[in-house]
Amino acid sequence: MEEKRDFILTKVNNNRLKLEATVKELKKLNSRYTYISIFASALATLISGLTAALGPLVGQGGPAWKLTCGSVAVLTAFAGIFTGIHQRFAIPEKLSKAYTCLGRLNAFEIALTITQRDPIMVAKEYEEFAAGYQDFLY
Repeated sequence: MEEKRDFILTKVNNNRLKLEATVKELKKLNSRYTYISIFASALATLISGLTAALGPLVGQGGPAWKLTCGSVAVLTAFAGIFTGIHQRFAIPEKLSKAYTCLGRLNAFEIALTITQRDPIMVAKEYEEFAAGYQDFLY
């Protein structure tokens, strides 16, 4: 019985270590895309607002307006692209699912070590659990 417990516990721990690395990467990506989008959008808004209040920020006349409007357009496009990428790859949803998976793995470890649940029962639950989180576990 102890061999079964150790086998399942090793599997759970290995998957948890792998998942912790995945969570770390997803957190970085989530933060990066969010901050880039916010920064580009805020900068475009700032430039637009200052330009509306003070006129073109660089130079005078038509070329200055073109440069200012072009800068705002590029920053706005940049913000939109990063927001789209962020949504398209569903990074927040993946991060949420990874945290849920990590919590379940921790629960399996507790079941096997602290509460000393029957490893066969835990293995059956783990099998069902793993089927729903294949993208993170395998």
